Amino acid sequence: MSLLKAELRKVILFFLVVFFTWQILYVVNWILNGLDWMVAYSIVLVVITCFFNLDKQKTSDLGLKKPPHWKRYMIIGFASAIFIILYWVALSILTLPIMLKEQIFPYGILSILYNALFALVVGLVEETSFRGYILSNLRKIYSDTKAIIYSALLFGLYHISFVWIILSTMSISEAFTYWSSYVLFTFVVGLFLGYFCVNSGGTIIGTITHHSAHIFLSSFIPYSLATSFTIGHLVSTSAYIIILSFLFFLKRKRWLIDN
Repeated sequence: MSLLKAELRKVILFFLVVFFTWQILYVVNWILNGLDWMVAYSIVLVVITCFFNLDKQKTSDLGLKKPPHWKRYMIIGFASAIFIILYWVALSILTLPIMLKEQIFPYGILSILYNALFALVVGLVEETSFRGYILSNLRKIYSDTKAIIYSALLFGLYHISFVWIILSTMSISEAFTYWSSYVLFTFVVGLFLGYFCVNSGGTIIGTITHHSAHIFLSSFIPYSLATSFTIGHLVSTSAYIIILSFLFFLKRKRWLIDN
């Protein structure tokens, strides 16, 4: 019981630290009328690094380790990211109105390098936080299934912005639809990444590869959805349900091996 309370307290405290760090950054973004997201994620990276140091976490404790099949997990992570992009593009072009972006890479090669570094930082921050720390601690007190679900739920809630909700011009029903569909999407993403992590020797190498590759490859898409964000969320959710099912298949074929 004492172990349960200790590990659960650490998970809750860490989540609150990360969550409210972002709420403060959203306020700063509003005050400055724009905040570079690389700067924002770098600040969060510093915050979580300080937390991990205080909790005496090693890199291996956070899933930054190389199990026997780590290269295979990187391939799966990258391949699944490509599938998500292709699925999203194909379904969007075939069924949804699209809107061309004004300019994809305003600074040429520097934009590509920036996007690559940004994708890596985001992947590192969110995977060490939610799969490396939160999920690994929840697995100490719950079954793998419950730990994956709880960590995915926290991952969904993590993406909520109080500032955007308060300052939004949307009606209550519109705001509820938007945020509920977004939390659903990020929850399903959390399920996919959590299941991937648990069944790849507890490493986050595969999930960082997927997370970062998805963000980087998305920067090459020359258009955005011209419909509501809610439809975009649902399209993305369906894509992750498909690749989550594919992970189940890989697990049965023993391409994924748990601890």
